[in-house]
Amino acid sequence: MQELRNILTAVAMCCSVALAAQGITAAEFFWDSDPGPGNGTPMTAVDGNFGDAVEQVLAQSATLPAQGPHTLGIRARDVNNAWGPVFSTVIVVEPSLLTVPEINITLAEYFWDTDPGAGNGLPMLAFDGNFNSALEQVMVETTALPSVGVHVLGMRARDANNAWGPVFRVVVDVLAGAVSFPDIKVTAAEYYLNNEDPGPGFATPMLAGDGNFNSALEVIRGGGIPAPVQAGANVLWMRARDANGAWGPSFGIVVNIDTTITGTVAVPEFHDDRNVLLLPNPAGNDDGFTVRLSDAVGEVRVLLVDAGGRQVAEHHFHGGAELRVSLAGVAKGLYHVGIVPVQGAPTWRKLLVH
Repeated sequence: MQELRNILTAVAMCCSVALAAQGITAAEFFWDSDPGPGNGTPMTAVDGNFGDAVEQVLAQSATLPAQGPHTLGIRARDVNNAWGPVFSTVIVVEPSLLTVPEINITLAEYFWDTDPGAGNGLPMLAFDGNFNSALEQVMVETTALPSVGVHVLGMRARDANNAWGPVFRVVVDVLAGAVSFPDIKVTAAEYYLNNEDPGPGFATPMLAGDGNFNSALEVIRGGGIPAPVQAGANVLWMRARDANGAWGPSFGIVVNIDTTITGTVAVPEFHDDRNVLLLPNPAGNDDGFTVRLSDAVGEVRVLLVDAGGRQVAEHHFHGGAELRVSLAGVAKGLYHVGIVPVQGAPTWRKLLVH
């Protein structure tokens, strides 16, 4: 027999009227005969934690009593380890109870202060992108909050039978600037090898793939390997700094370093010339795009690098101020476009292909 999640959906148990912090630390149940406080069958908190004065609990039903009327007794223990009185109810065990229908949440909604009626609230989003469980984590959209001050937030869910449940309400204090989010971007990155951490800000600097650290996600490149270094397996550690000047934790990967190869780790200096334009941007993969230069150039290569640092295309041009680049066979996504002349430093730009 499987668990009867719908034997009890909510049991309100007030363990104490003292002004001290209240909370339920355990709950138990028994059938017909009271075995004494602490000797009943443990119950499970719906949220996984007994920490509130009022809890939603689940009764395990692996073994039900015989068919017919029975008395179900429930009691809870408070933060002072004192068991409360028994709450009793009569339950008729029937054969149909052994087959439990699938319980799913199919929709959830919320509203502020005034209830617009079931089905007329603002939709909520499931954290995992799908309402398919009896218990769900949900998100509330906060782009439009009510005015600053105290408000009542109401929430309810709809089950697999399209029946809306009761409203759960909580008081929310909306503060000024609660929807203002800080600018999130990477401002620097660095790396070191093995256990030779010189401390945040003192390791070997890394370069942004487009020549500028200005985004929350960046393609980064390393420079020369710090010497001395042992050939073979090493741990490469990297970390980044945010817009507030705070360094994040180090991320390490195992790399195999061959010290016999020379001339392969040098990184060219990036030249970020704002006179280089990509038109249109975003660009369609059927139409391609144009690299417009302020001055005509001689022989030049145009490289297309995806977000993972892999080169997906290379085009050669023999000169001009406007270079027409094909995107045939290029998948949709964000790319880095490098304009690499035979003489001079390369210039990098971002291109969105849709």
